[in-house]
Amino acid sequence: MELSVQIQSFVVSFVFGFLFSYVVNIFYQYLFKGKICVQIFWNFVLVLGSSLLYFYILKVINHAVIHLYFLAMVVIGYLCGNLFSYKVRKE
Repeated sequence: MELSVQIQSFVVSFVFGFLFSYVVNIFYQYLFKGKICVQIFWNFVLVLGSSLLYFYILKVINHAVIHLYFLAMVVIGYLCGNLFSYKVRKE
């Protein structure tokens, strides 16, 4: 894989994790509070939708080649985004 494609994948993975953190904090009340059936439904929708979006973006960039360090960048982006996005959480 070329270096430019890897850098693009790193940046996209980090930004995706950052934005995913915002989405989780915005929809916090639907994901973690209320009836258990509603929580399961919204968690399923969020996980399925976000993973399909991530794989589609990676397919456009590098033919959906996933490396462990791309997933690590998603986690790092999520943790960095969580530092800033916890303020938007509605409890």
